[in-house]
Amino acid sequence: MNWRNIFIPMGLAGLLFLSFRAFGWWGFSLVSSGIVFWLLQHTHRLMTTMERAADQPMGLVPNAVMFHAQLHPGLRLLQVIGLSGSLGELQSEPRAQPEAFVWHDEAGDQVLCRFDQGRLIEWQLQRAPAP
Repeated sequence: MNWRNIFIPMGLAGLLFLSFRAFGWWGFSLVSSGIVFWLLQHTHRLMTTMERAADQPMGLVPNAVMFHAQLHPGLRLLQVIGLSGSLGELQSEPRAQPEAFVWHDEAGDQVLCRFDQGRLIEWQLQRAPAP
């Protein structure tokens, strides 16, 4: 179970309650506008990344080796999509954990990434055989 799905909304509700108790409606409106602004920024970043990725062929990166060098544990799937510039090709069963996506380049090199709950846990570079 992902505890962030419980603690973040409860923390925001607590922050709204405390701001109302301390400053009345002025504090409540200030904190609620800050929360709405944060949500709008997050949604804008998500939509911008997905629009850029939708314009590219699925699973294609300019250079798989350079893409592989930029990865590190804990990256979110959205961040990996932003780094690659395209959506990955799903290799695992839909809705199965961990999820596996693959990105490849024109030379045939591939990067296989595994995500658990949307976070990168492992990745490997598979080089194309030399001609």
